[in-house]
Amino acid sequence: MSGYAALPDRYDELLTDDDAPRAHWSAFMRSLAARQGPGVSDTLSLTEREIRENGITYNVYADPKGADRPWEVDPLPLVLPAEEWAQIEAGIAQRADLLNRVLADVYGPQELLRSGAIPPPVLFGHSGFLHPAQGIHPPGGVHLFQYAADLARSPDGQWWVVSDRTQAPSGSGYALENRLVVSRVFPELFRELHTQHLASFFATLRDSLLHWAPRGRDDGPPLIVLLTPGPYNETYFEHALLARYLGFALVEGSDLTVRDGFVWMKTVDGLRRVHAVLRRQDDDYCDPLELRSDSALGVPGLTDVARRGNVMLANALGSGVLETGALLGYLPALSEQLLGEPLKLPSVATWWMGEPAAMKDAWGKLDHVLIKPLERSSKNPAVFGADLDDAGRAALRARVAAHPGRFVAQEWVHVSQAPTLERADANDAYAPDRLHARTVGLRVFAVATPGGYKVMPGGLTRVAGQGGDPRVIAMQHGGRSKDTWVLSEGPVNAAFTLLSRTIGPEDLAQVRTSLPSRAAENLFWFGRYGERCDAMARLLRVAIGEVLDALDEPGDGLAPPILLATHFGLIPRGGDVAASLLTAATHPDHGVSHHVRQLLRTAFSLRDRLSSDNWRTLHQLSADPAFRQELSLPEALTWLDRAVATMMTLSGFVLDGMNRGTGWRFLSIGRRLERLAMLCQTLQMATREGRGHGLDWLLNLCDSAVSYRARYVASPEWMPVLDMVLRDVGNPRSVAFQVKGLVDFAGRLESQLGPLASESLLATQASLNALTAADLHPDSPALAAVLAQCHSTTLALSDALSSKFFSPASPRSLLSVVA
Repeated sequence: MSGYAALPDRYDELLTDDDAPRAHWSAFMRSLAARQGPGVSDTLSLTEREIRENGITYNVYADPKGADRPWEVDPLPLVLPAEEWAQIEAGIAQRADLLNRVLADVYGPQELLRSGAIPPPVLFGHSGFLHPAQGIHPPGGVHLFQYAADLARSPDGQWWVVSDRTQAPSGSGYALENRLVVSRVFPELFRELHTQHLASFFATLRDSLLHWAPRGRDDGPPLIVLLTPGPYNETYFEHALLARYLGFALVEGSDLTVRDGFVWMKTVDGLRRVHAVLRRQDDDYCDPLELRSDSALGVPGLTDVARRGNVMLANALGSGVLETGALLGYLPALSEQLLGEPLKLPSVATWWMGEPAAMKDAWGKLDHVLIKPLERSSKNPAVFGADLDDAGRAALRARVAAHPGRFVAQEWVHVSQAPTLERADANDAYAPDRLHARTVGLRVFAVATPGGYKVMPGGLTRVAGQGGDPRVIAMQHGGRSKDTWVLSEGPVNAAFTLLSRTIGPEDLAQVRTSLPSRAAENLFWFGRYGERCDAMARLLRVAIGEVLDALDEPGDGLAPPILLATHFGLIPRGGDVAASLLTAATHPDHGVSHHVRQLLRTAFSLRDRLSSDNWRTLHQLSADPAFRQELSLPEALTWLDRAVATMMTLSGFVLDGMNRGTGWRFLSIGRRLERLAMLCQTLQMATREGRGHGLDWLLNLCDSAVSYRARYVASPEWMPVLDMVLRDVGNPRSVAFQVKGLVDFAGRLESQLGPLASESLLATQASLNALTAADLHPDSPALAAVLAQCHSTTLALSDALSSKFFSPASPRSLLSVVA
């Protein structure tokens, strides 16, 4: 704790005024003190490793790392005692109930607006108010299914609400992930302090959606989906995590359609009715038909389905209007009017500048307030009055006076600080560790239930980033996060799980969920890109070996592997072949790295379907330092050996770690198609250009050299080599093996989903079987015809899958550019 000290102008979460640890922190600090020296460094390293290997990310839009930016978690939690939490919990539940009633009135009778309890410009002047949502009555009257509040603690220890999150509150999934990471860092202490668990909150969320999901008599089990804007959204990792944890289908707008007044999910089996949508998408993007016409993310007609009461939207459309800061000043009176009791958790003092008296009062306190626009925007950040000189104040006043109803003034609270564990040198993993005081804020979550609102026993603690403004706590500005430990006065039920204790016969149908078309497409391309990465790494390995051999024994012309590398675009035509191969192997933007990024992008879209082991392996591949170092050709060979071994590991997950369902078949078809296409093109190149270069390269590229030598104990010759890589159905790297597998997979899909392309596959298999030993030489017309037929079959099958099961991508891409 050297250098850590409480400040006189703010509340310190760890220390009292006499610099002693607070009672509820004592046990934790004693445990941390026991980890002196390497133990503390191990704590940081374990946290960082968990985040990296689990692929926990948060997309900071201005960050060049983009979606690859790791989520930052401080290993020290924010610890809150039970009695203090009880006050927060009661205040949040009351506030959620109040805001739900306000929403019901705003989109219903609007008596609060008529009476002046809420000035109409406060809501009608906010873009979150949606006229098409007027008159919609959600199931159970629950407009505000999920609610979150950002809290800050003032120097006197009082918690205040800084802002309300009512549209599509984010952060609960990250709070869950923080708990999974930090509880592994301090497992014994987590149990000893009787920290309350989070699973019951998410079980309540799921059960409430099931309770209110409207369904017909013959619908069967209700289908709940989590609607995400897609993998480029800042919190996509959270969407995937929640979908997998809750057992919901993760969908984008293009996965859903409206027919006959209902919402349906597009699956490879056909359409399935959707009963509830947990949306993580902003209001106006949800429906391009009635809301935002240029949205490429929404579902046309969704508003009308909600109006008919045929789907539950959580939260209801239009709930974002409550995020206007102007409403905070009216909530105390609204609480008395609607609930008959005062607010248990007060809001930070807020003035809506649309009222002349409020504007005059706020301007007289400019040194102690910040001016914020009603609409949250990175282009118009909050301005601290104390930071402005006379000219700046005059400019701000003119801007506010031009549109006073668009601004609010909010009291500037010196929010609390909490300890974070940091290295003295962030670039040195062995530098000594210290506790540092950082500004923190707390986001708390609530979910509606038939008996009232349930509050998550914890939350997302956000930490101001290093080097930035300590007064600003925002993840988009480089902030970090903490787990939040709410202590219990007695033992907690550690055995509670989100999983059901008993499975009845009626539940068995629920696990046979149909595969969304987009997921099938992503699985297909995940298989293809994985195989492509493997093939490119193997090809470069063989090509570099040929170059190194040529240094000792120069030959005539370019070796076939070099020509293949040119054919597949790995290296340019002409120039220094050795330098080009080295670039293809190790450059972070070309060659193997380019294909690995394609694989990772597709994998990220399947975040809810891939195991943790899959992600760790993918991380090892993408994080290999060879992508960022200048290597020699022999060193590049060593890196390519690692890459091939990693790709073999990923293939092992497919073979041994996936259920043999429809999704696995789409992935396997992708792998077989890609390998078949590569084999056909490789053999075509070999028979045209490889007659004077031996055949060892071909056996090595097809991973068949060991099998060949064990079988023939002779130098490679055309007939046995072609027999092994073309006709041998027992060789997993042969053409026949791929065709046989595709015939089987396509036949199984056809038996479930209708005609596909089995006729062309069977014709190709028959042509392959018709080849005789006499045809196994480079000049054979029959061999050339079969290779051409196999290659054209791969294209035909890929097109058949796309047209029958996958959503076309080009219209969506154009709309995305417009949006």
